[in-house]
Amino acid sequence: MKQQQQFSVVNVNTNQLPVITEDTKTRYNWVPFGVYGHDDFFDAVTLAYNTSTTNAASIEGIADLIFGKGIYSKREELNDVIARILPQEELKRVSFDFKLFGNAAFQVYWNDDHTKIIKMYHIPVQTLRAEKIGGSPRVDNYYYCTDWNDQRKIKDKKKIPAFETSNEKMEILYIKHYCPGLYYYALPDYVSSLQFSISEAELSNLHLSNITNGFLPMVMVNFNNGVPAPEERQTIEDLLQAKFTGTNNAGRFMLSFNDDPLTKPTIETISIDNLHEKFQYVAEYAQDRILVSHRITSPLLFGIRTANNGFSSQSEEMKTAFSIMQTMTIMPFQNILLNAIDYALTCGGYADTELYFEQLTPLVILSQTAEETDKSVEQVEDEVNDSMENPATTEDEPVDTNEDVVMARATDTSDIDFIRTVGTQSAFFEREFK
Repeated sequence: MKQQQQFSVVNVNTNQLPVITEDTKTRYNWVPFGVYGHDDFFDAVTLAYNTSTTNAASIEGIADLIFGKGIYSKREELNDVIARILPQEELKRVSFDFKLFGNAAFQVYWNDDHTKIIKMYHIPVQTLRAEKIGGSPRVDNYYYCTDWNDQRKIKDKKKIPAFETSNEKMEILYIKHYCPGLYYYALPDYVSSLQFSISEAELSNLHLSNITNGFLPMVMVNFNNGVPAPEERQTIEDLLQAKFTGTNNAGRFMLSFNDDPLTKPTIETISIDNLHEKFQYVAEYAQDRILVSHRITSPLLFGIRTANNGFSSQSEEMKTAFSIMQTMTIMPFQNILLNAIDYALTCGGYADTELYFEQLTPLVILSQTAEETDKSVEQVEDEVNDSMENPATTEDEPVDTNEDVVMARATDTSDIDFIRTVGTQSAFFEREFK
């Protein structure tokens, strides 16, 4: 009698390398932005943030340092005006988007005469798509949609003019840095570690699967009494899965009743040597590459402890690492935001704003420096802010010196159509400010 054997072949899906595309050849008026497929860039970056612990901690920590304690003006009389035009919570959300996506946007509101900016709000940048350029070398409009994966919602998209391209009451101030090969959008600085973020996420999924399978080894169960019908094979497979997988089934044993020892099932363990060491190596390597891509000089700044610190003490490491990171990583982000905001305010009737970010310095650094210099923590903090100050620079323009007039114009926000952000969602609706 001819022997029969049946094997099941499992196809493993593999993630391809990121290929960044601005698709300008579609029939749409806007430009999709893709990384693994068509217009999936923002979704892919969000997934890497949501599933990778190291990536999420790095993004949140750097975004907090970028925002610091908020934005202020060296001209004390303008701080109340700026606080009304640009609420700190809105700036914090823009700072987070800028770090997470490499792109960020404000919705800018003008007065009726289009001579003064009266409000600047955050708008989730993943809801925007740039309009294809025509005769102009710049983007004139952006399209807003709450979900670009939903064709029904795309039909209800809203067209919004870009900043300084219209006389509309609301415009989009889109902020991004230069990125070779791209025109409409930019990439986050850590884009080269997207694959490592996915690897870290898959490792956590692997360990979860091991736990739910009761840490049972990989085995092959051979039944030596012929090949059953497909329905019977499926029944046997379901019974084995129900009895021997899951955390509640850990430690169970199998009983086999046989008429003939020659037809008894055989169980073969599939073992991989030093598997735990391989997992540990991949985890540490992925974490290291993610930290490198974010230009994090010391993981301790964000509460991440690694095997090799590279300094003789944690305090020494944090002081040196913070100084380097603040100068080489944080300030470039802050300068782009400052220049964009300062430019918008200058165009909107507020010149010589002399904006700067008040820095967020770890308390351990402030305390140690205060102890070494016999100064108070407040004095040391002021000195750190002065040394790290990065005021935006723009050309001087006439500015209204009447503080009452400036305040009145800045706080006149009645009768505005605007987008407000609630969590990660936003929608258009009408509201009156009083």
